Amino acid sequence: MKGFREIECKARMHLVFLLFTGLFITLVLFSDIGQNAKRLWTVGLTVISIFCLFQINRYVSYLFKNLIVDELTKVYNYRFFITRLEEEMDRANRYNRPMILAFIDCDNFKSFNDKYGHLEGNIALEKVGSILKQNTRVSDIVARFGGDEFAVILPETDLLCARAVMDRAAEVIEKTVYKTQPGEVTMSISLIIYGGEDMNDFLERADAVLYRTKRNKKRKIIEQRA
Repeated sequence: MKGFREIECKARMHLVFLLFTGLFITLVLFSDIGQNAKRLWTVGLTVISIFCLFQINRYVSYLFKNLIVDELTKVYNYRFFITRLEEEMDRANRYNRPMILAFIDCDNFKSFNDKYGHLEGNIALEKVGSILKQNTRVSDIVARFGGDEFAVILPETDLLCARAVMDRAAEVIEKTVYKTQPGEVTMSISLIIYGGEDMNDFLERADAVLYRTKRNKKRKIIEQRA
């Protein structure tokens, strides 16, 4: 599949085919032709209808996926992240379950871009997104928060487990994401346990802790309880 305009045109075309197929089936059922001919026409038109529905479902799935996935890094985008964060906050409040938010920032990434160019920077960000996905659970939500910042929602997780997950991911990134030598891309990470506040306060707290983390070069991960 290529562009959204092409997909839109194909989806509309299959929808028109589906509507005409339904009309033809109705005409066949109420026509005066023989029963055998009716069966043949009905089966043929039904097959066409099923094919059209299958194609439309493919287009809808493709469009939906591209609405929630960041094009460069292939992790979830900011819009989907906010939606899921709101859902997980509500679930944590309702059932009194733990939930951790990890904010992740690539250290001095502007210098990496200036040194190697934005194309290499994009390749590095794509690798970071892939590593974060590979080193978290299926139930965790990995998203690109913006620029060179990522966020991970870790439901049903305490700080100890979250720290282990993020330590492992940061170590893999440092060893594998580089242009000329390991260690050219490192991460600063804040781990925040949700304390029942509203979303803006929660995100502001996570951002403030991440800022402290970036200033403290001796500790790449800083945790904060509610």
